[in-house]
Amino acid sequence: MGHDLDTFGTVEQPSWDFRRGVIGIRHMVQTGIDHGITAQRLLASTGLRAADLDAADLEVEAVQELSVARNLVHTLGDRPGLGTEVAARFSLANFGLLGFAMLASPTAGEALRVALQTLRIGNRFIDITVGLGHTTGRITFRHQDLPADVRTFLLERDIVIIFGVIVLRCLSPRLVDRLGDTRLELALPDDRVAAMTDGMTRMLTDLAHDPIRRLRILADRPATELTFPLDLLTEPMSMPDPATAALCEQHCLDLVQKRHERGQLSGRVRAILLHHIHTAPTADEIAAGLNMDRRTLHRRLADEGTNFRILRDEIRCALAIDMLTVLDLTVTETATRLGYTSTAAFSRSFTRWTGHPPSAQRSTRPDAPMSPG
Repeated sequence: MGHDLDTFGTVEQPSWDFRRGVIGIRHMVQTGIDHGITAQRLLASTGLRAADLDAADLEVEAVQELSVARNLVHTLGDRPGLGTEVAARFSLANFGLLGFAMLASPTAGEALRVALQTLRIGNRFIDITVGLGHTTGRITFRHQDLPADVRTFLLERDIVIIFGVIVLRCLSPRLVDRLGDTRLELALPDDRVAAMTDGMTRMLTDLAHDPIRRLRILADRPATELTFPLDLLTEPMSMPDPATAALCEQHCLDLVQKRHERGQLSGRVRAILLHHIHTAPTADEIAAGLNMDRRTLHRRLADEGTNFRILRDEIRCALAIDMLTVLDLTVTETATRLGYTSTAAFSRSFTRWTGHPPSAQRSTRPDAPMSPG
């Protein structure tokens, strides 16, 4: 096929390209269903089925969640408030012991440190960095490396999750009283920021102190940043308990490490196959792009309980079903998009995967919304 090696593995991965729980996809799919979109259409090109979303321990690749975001935005339009609507489905419990680790941290500074060390425990796409000066601190939320078609949607969703679901629920009364000393600047237009503010206000109505009213939020800024007085980091969190915080933090770090190790190579191979499905890269080409030989690729995949053919067929089968039913492509068009040299070869493969020819699959095209259950 003659692929450039950099195409597959030698370029730097974006900060959001890490394994994550399926909860982000589940909430986007449910939002789409509420707007009359089928789960099948929302999951197109992900290799996932609606029933997969019920598995609480299922982990997915970032590119799969990104595909669902694109399907949702492309169908409904990138309207203000859509990201907030998705974010409002999250709860602190969706982040496991991270919320407890922050609540129990002795100070806001310790809570920030824990959050930065466990960034990969959630479903974020924006990148987060912290800068500390002599008297002020600044947390910058970068989204420039996200695809342009979903950039504002994901920035809106992630900011509302960070503040509306996690941070503002973990603050002590003293920290809430000092929210007026902070400034949240958003690189988003007024109408989107207004939707975010209204949404977070509704999300936090169970809190007595109305933190959103105290927080200064500015729209149309060149960057998305939270600026705060440095001494704010010495203020206590809501339920300071250093021993509990340390235990929860270690659990979070263990989870991050396990996700990093579990299925690391197979996940990367899946991502490559999804991105380059139309050119049908071979095992040799993918191995070379990942700076290893073919035998090493096969051995490491075997260690993870799979092999290249299984991964390739899983991706091809799922995408073929999506193309034939959701996109309503012909058998020939589907074969071409999947990198087959002939329709006959694709038909044989499809029959082997599913037990019936692709022509029969087209008759099952969905007409009505379906529940992800």
